[in-house]
Amino acid sequence: MTPYRRWSWRSGDVAIWSMLLFFFTLALFIVYLNISFAESTPPPLHFAFAPSPFKGSASPVASIMTAVRNAPAVQATTGAGGGSAMVTFFTTTYSKPMPEQSFSVPLNVLPDGLNQLVQNVLGVEGQNFDFLHKDEYIGTTLFRFLQRRGISCEELLNIEYTPALQAKEGNLLPHDDWVSSVRAPYRNNAELLLTGSYDHCVRLWDGDSCLALGSFHREAVKEVALHPVTPASSKIGRKRTRLDGDFMFASASKDGSVAAWKLDSSNSHMQLLGSIQAHTDGVDSVAIAPGDGRLVATASWDTTVKVFSWEQMMEGDTVPSKKAPLVAFTDHSRPVLCSRFSAAHGAARLYSAGHDGHIKCLDTEEAQLQSQFKGDHPINRIAVKPAGNSAAADLLLSACTDNRARLFDTRQKDVVKTFSGPRQWLYSVVWLWDAQEGDAEHSGVSLFAVASEDATVRVYDLRCTNTALLTLDAMHTDGVLDVTYVGQSIIASGGKDNKTRSFALSKEGLLS
Repeated sequence: MTPYRRWSWRSGDVAIWSMLLFFFTLALFIVYLNISFAESTPPPLHFAFAPSPFKGSASPVASIMTAVRNAPAVQATTGAGGGSAMVTFFTTTYSKPMPEQSFSVPLNVLPDGLNQLVQNVLGVEGQNFDFLHKDEYIGTTLFRFLQRRGISCEELLNIEYTPALQAKEGNLLPHDDWVSSVRAPYRNNAELLLTGSYDHCVRLWDGDSCLALGSFHREAVKEVALHPVTPASSKIGRKRTRLDGDFMFASASKDGSVAAWKLDSSNSHMQLLGSIQAHTDGVDSVAIAPGDGRLVATASWDTTVKVFSWEQMMEGDTVPSKKAPLVAFTDHSRPVLCSRFSAAHGAARLYSAGHDGHIKCLDTEEAQLQSQFKGDHPINRIAVKPAGNSAAADLLLSACTDNRARLFDTRQKDVVKTFSGPRQWLYSVVWLWDAQEGDAEHSGVSLFAVASEDATVRVYDLRCTNTALLTLDAMHTDGVLDVTYVGQSIIASGGKDNKTRSFALSKEGLLS
């Protein structure tokens, strides 16, 4: 008979029971996490109609309700805030109005979600919209937009919708090297473009064909600037029109020289009128005074800004003249990359900017520094237009190396607004405005474009600082060095991919 052995703990039994206890505890922990997650997860976002405060308790038609229920879910963003807000929609620019009904909209909705809602209700799936509240674009979640502006989420929001900007691609102009500068010698005509390139040449393009070529500089052409007066009528000051064939322009080069040119349209010949050895280092920028075009301003890596007369420009030929400038400014401490004449004061006032991050306001008549706008980041280009509500003030935009554009008002000392979005530094900035398109009222336009090292051209509105209205990321394959306004909502750009591109901006569905 087998003797009875009393049971006792052994090391193997302890290990087995310890493992069972561990897995049991783990299972309980997982169940706890699932319950906690389910309780903390917000319900899926949805839009709902609510009775209109203006139209009593009338309910929308069933088809609209179905459209809203079938709208794709809107992605929430971290910290966007829970709950919802009551919203009504209106438009002053689109051909189809939204129903006079209020909507319950999640506070964490993005502009894409508002776009989906309006598309579904109006039945216009292919039409994209932008949204504004009190004349300011909504570029973030609704909660963040309201929070930054101190608007209560309990307030009934009247949001405007307007067709989003679109771009239609134009000509592609191939070059042998980087395209550093592009200008439109004839307003509203993107078929004829003037370019400056790193292959030392200037070119006039007709469509995708090179119509004329000018070769004088020994190094890269950094910028070209158009003269506002036709050659045949410079004495009487008649401005160029679209019908004028001949035009004059200036080019600036890394070789330190600035050249004056004339395009003879009768034989498509680009004639060198003269040149000046303006600086001891490369010249990155050249600007010609608006109106009569009698003054030319240059900005150089030798840290100076110089002003010459147009007559001086034409005194040299194949050998650049070395005459002294009318005025020389030495107010910058580092290389100067841009010079622009005032839109409000013409030749009497000049703005310059560069690596020191400051914009200098220079008085060309008194030959002195008038004021300055301080910054912390190098500036590659500036753009100037008159302030719409003041004949004596300018609005300045700067393209900076910290990937941002900044707005200055000459009536204020500090930056007015900062615009972000590009992933790399900005090379160029331009107002989508032309002095010849209208009077001072037209100067109130708020659109501008920037060119970036990230191979994009972005179009902004002064009423939206945190995002661009339109990003063109398929036009270029490398850094975009310059962007210019042709007129009639047409933009042209050139860059490191050795190409010049043009594109027309439009909004579909606008009221006629």
